Amino acid sequence: MKTISAIKNEQQNKLTEIFKQRQMFFAFSNEQFEKNKCALKDGDKYTSFGSGGFLPNSELTAFKKDMQELDQWFKDEIKNNNLRKKLILDELNNHECFYTGEIEDCLDALGDEYTFDEVYQIYLNNLENN
Repeated sequence: MKTISAIKNEQQNKLTEIFKQRQMFFAFSNEQFEKNKCALKDGDKYTSFGSGGFLPNSELTAFKKDMQELDQWFKDEIKNNNLRKKLILDELNNHECFYTGEIEDCLDALGDEYTFDEVYQIYLNNLENN
């Protein structure tokens, strides 16, 4: 059985490979853009997808597909390793919910597949331990 940490490390490695394969890069200034950009095919342009990220427009469809597949892989790993509750606890800790007393950031990070009641119950069950 895998751990949350092992799955997240594997997810990060897969993400790094997707970025490399799709020639994705980050730039927060013109200088960084010029330094990090890749060579484009004739007629291609760069596409910004926010947060300083860029990639060739010709890679955008494949990039979106890769990201959807990675998201599904992560969900499957959590389900197959019976780690739903541990993922919730990990996100509660990651977003310092036990310190702030608020779980909204955790809910946002987990997505629509997790309910307020489910997350809040795990919060309450672990409140004394954190």
